[in-house]
Amino acid sequence: MLCFRVLRNGRHITTAGVSDFGVLSTILTWVRRPDDETRDNPEIDLHVGGSVGREYREHLKWCYANNIRAGDVLTVEVRDDLEADPPKERRLDEEAGLDDVARLQLRKQSLEAQLADVNEELQERGAA
Repeated sequence: MLCFRVLRNGRHITTAGVSDFGVLSTILTWVRRPDDETRDNPEIDLHVGGSVGREYREHLKWCYANNIRAGDVLTVEVRDDLEADPPKERRLDEEAGLDDVARLQLRKQSLEAQLADVNEELQERGAA
């Protein structure tokens, strides 16, 4: 099995891997926005995750670290001679196993809830 062995400053964080078919990712993100708390303290996040299953509907997470700092050395080794750690989190997509009509109904409910939130905010601002 192909694995990503992730190290921070030489210390093991996790070894992630999926057997057979799936998706495996290691993502490092830096965010600094002009209008919020990240203005003076940018966020640096590390996410190691993936997905498996039919249509990749089961999402896996091995690591989420938001305490990455300037000067940290992050290493991702691509290995095929290691066993993967079990994921810390497994989540099944809420649409898994649904037919097209049921999936559209679920999406409709989500959009209706989002529209209700927008209408409420417009009312609060006196724009509705």
